[in-house]
Amino acid sequence: MDQRLLLAWLHLLALAVGLAGVWARARALRDSLRDPEDRGALRRAFVGDSWWGVAAAVWVITGLWRLLAGTEKSTAYYLANHVFYLKMTLFVAILALEVWPMTTLLRWRTKRAAPNPRDAGRIEVISYVECALVVAMVAAAVSMARGYGIRPADAPVVPAGATSPAPTSDASPIPTDGAAIVAAVKPSGTEVVTADDVALLTREIAMPLDGVNPSTLHSNFDERRGGGTRAHEALDIMAARRTPIRSAAAGRVLKLFTSAAGGLMVYAADSSERFVLMYAHLDGYAPGLRDGARLARGEVIGYVGSTGNASPDAPHLHFAIARSADVKRWSRGKPIDPLPVLVASTTRSDAEGAARRVQEPSPR
Repeated sequence: MDQRLLLAWLHLLALAVGLAGVWARARALRDSLRDPEDRGALRRAFVGDSWWGVAAAVWVITGLWRLLAGTEKSTAYYLANHVFYLKMTLFVAILALEVWPMTTLLRWRTKRAAPNPRDAGRIEVISYVECALVVAMVAAAVSMARGYGIRPADAPVVPAGATSPAPTSDASPIPTDGAAIVAAVKPSGTEVVTADDVALLTREIAMPLDGVNPSTLHSNFDERRGGGTRAHEALDIMAARRTPIRSAAAGRVLKLFTSAAGGLMVYAADSSERFVLMYAHLDGYAPGLRDGARLARGEVIGYVGSTGNASPDAPHLHFAIARSADVKRWSRGKPIDPLPVLVASTTRSDAEGAARRVQEPSPR
């Protein structure tokens, strides 16, 4: 099993077991107060307390591993998130509340103190409070996963072009006309890419990173990855970590997704609902970004990172375009090399801008 998935599975399992354990401890202590003759109640409280302790240890270990090792999100993502600090505050509160119940129950187990109704009642109440705090931590974790809490001030606008790869001497010429792009796609099934589709793309799409001229990049669409087992079918754009990523086209968010390979990802549809645009290896999402959200072209949707299988020393945006027969199936589609489309779009935009400037009346 993938390490990221294993850690996530253990973390969630420990959370569920711990919540059940502390709840069982509270219920058993309540039973002991209601029926002092129930000798099994205290034993059940000890069992619940043991499960709570073991689960808490696994919870802490897997949580620290995920935080510091960057197996799912980078450490910088957590440290730049307000909700993460709220989650840690709740965690510290649980630890502080647990000190007295833990030591008291330990004395009861070792016969160094006799159980008494007053302390049992207090531990019961504390256990219920801890249950509520654990649930609040889960809510905070879900909010983080949906992109809430990122501090915009921590996302400096860094010209991405400074770290973008220079064109290589053996790079093949980049086609800018629709027919040449379509010829390279080899359409199949209903996901057929036509010249009209590409013309639409060149009108809709824009470079997702500021300060990058696509003509200075080279295509790595056909490169083999995974030891030669798969085609890249995307464009890698190198940039400084936390560089804002902008929506390349107007449309809507189809899915915020996390995978072992792509890390934090955004799947979005363009306004025509013909194309799926995918952004991967994000360091974090823009505040409030969620599934189904409407997108304006140029709107910040996230920040450049190296989550997933990207090298921590090489943060970049993995940008992909696919012609889709049904954008609801956001992971499917016929891949299109993004670079020729971006070059054609930039060329078109520059030409239109120049034409407008020529037509503007000169000041008198």
